[in-house]
Amino acid sequence: MKLLIPIILLSVAMAQANPTSFKTGVIVISYDKIKHPEKAMTPEQTKAILKEMQQQRNDEEKIAVIKAKLNSKEVGITINQLATFMNQFLTDDSKITVAKYAFEYTTNYKSFLDLTNLFSREEYKDALEDFYKKNK
Repeated sequence: MKLLIPIILLSVAMAQANPTSFKTGVIVISYDKIKHPEKAMTPEQTKAILKEMQQQRNDEEKIAVIKAKLNSKEVGITINQLATFMNQFLTDDSKITVAKYAFEYTTNYKSFLDLTNLFSREEYKDALEDFYKKNK
């Protein structure tokens, strides 16, 4: 018993000097389902964005145009409209960047995988499929 008391006191003193806290519980990860817009932009709006994209010097500037114009869930974009925009890019990197950004604004997102045909390299097609599976 005499030996047990000093051990307990030493343990208490060490716990106070260097406390470690453990939180018990369950980690819950909840994903909010993306609410896609119901209404797509008009053909006139699409043409205006396309014209502005064509006036840009590089892919980064074209991406900036899309992000500036496509930023409201009130008016979305169809997969065909998105494909038209994606065809303006030179690289698969730019295409996948735009596709991922625009996904939440697509009105007919169940056709999203149709966009895989726009990529020249298989790894981008796979990356788009993985993105869709995680976000649908």
